[in-house]
Amino acid sequence: MVSGIYDEALAPLKLKISQFTILVALDRRGPSTAVDLCRLLMMDKSTASRNLQRLRRRGWISLVEDRDGSGQKLSLTRDGTQVLREAYPLWRKAQGEATRRLRADGLNALDTVLARINAPTSRKNSA
Repeated sequence: MVSGIYDEALAPLKLKISQFTILVALDRRGPSTAVDLCRLLMMDKSTASRNLQRLRRRGWISLVEDRDGSGQKLSLTRDGTQVLREAYPLWRKAQGEATRRLRADGLNALDTVLARINAPTSRKNSA
């Protein structure tokens, strides 16, 4: 339901929330490998691959040669920066709608789930 709120808000730009997240990550981090983005965004490889292909086809990201010549990294293009600027107000509106629909109880539950997902795990023998 929550993803749907964001996808609906970003639809005028033909952008999904998962793609928006990739654009934001590239904007903040600068050029990054696909592997680094998957790890950072906790996105599975096939989902990331599909989204990256779509973003490249639209001209919002490009592959650039790494400075040390060790490979290629993904980078935000001017068009990608522009669509990100246009997307932020839509994202903010979706944030408000998600907050309104989830209310305090739903937001607290979501925070709890996210904290558990992001918490470091320790492996203990259960013997």
